Amino acid sequence: MTKNERIQRLIATIPELSSYRLQLVDKVVGVFQTEKTFSRNQRSILITSQVLEDFGDVLRLHHAFSREPFSKDKFEYALERVLLESKVSAMLAPRGSRGYDIEIGEERFSLKTEAAKGIKEDTIHISKFMELGGGQWGSDPSDLIGLRQQFLSNLAGIQRILILRALRKGEPSYRYELVEIPKGLLSKAAQGRLGMRTESSQNPKPGYCYIEEKGDPLFSLYFDGGGERKLQIKGLRKAHCIVHGTWDFPVFKDNP
Repeated sequence: MTKNERIQRLIATIPELSSYRLQLVDKVVGVFQTEKTFSRNQRSILITSQVLEDFGDVLRLHHAFSREPFSKDKFEYALERVLLESKVSAMLAPRGSRGYDIEIGEERFSLKTEAAKGIKEDTIHISKFMELGGGQWGSDPSDLIGLRQQFLSNLAGIQRILILRALRKGEPSYRYELVEIPKGLLSKAAQGRLGMRTESSQNPKPGYCYIEEKGDPLFSLYFDGGGERKLQIKGLRKAHCIVHGTWDFPVFKDNP
């Protein structure tokens, strides 16, 4: 359908809409007319100018109807749609797939989100990188070796990792950024220092894998022995990552 054909179809439909539906249409149009500041890394091949604008509009439209940060499933779906609109090959992973979430071109991507209340600008925290359901895990510190191997095996099935971060979450504005965590950085966990919290009352016992470089901490893996048995990534400095794009826009005010 051409642009003119779409316009004519909308014009023909508008008189038939109820008052409330007209309000909704008016709200959507109003969203696209508000100020915004979108910026992209000029060296990014993934986030082109069109993808930057289209993804930003999806974020703005979402927040016209919700105060909640963009969720992981919305992130996956929206990224696929805007890439396809830009004629980029993209396909979500089949339901139940482990490791990757979307295939872009010939690369498999893991997609994450971060939107905690205490989010830090310069430090990334992934509260659930993966589940740790299988393998031996009790109170023996050597169990952490197998848990770390689960992480490395998961990492082997993907090529790139993206995280959508909600840095500001309303009043007076929203701010999102898309950050790529280099796979090579996470792979350094293979040489990390393991430590189990044997004093914890949790069962299985939680533990850490500390990754350092020349004595400076890069990040840590946290093997969470709580009900979900998940792996977290803590304290990862954004300076070691790539920011592909940022989206700033004000809270939308409804027309009177």
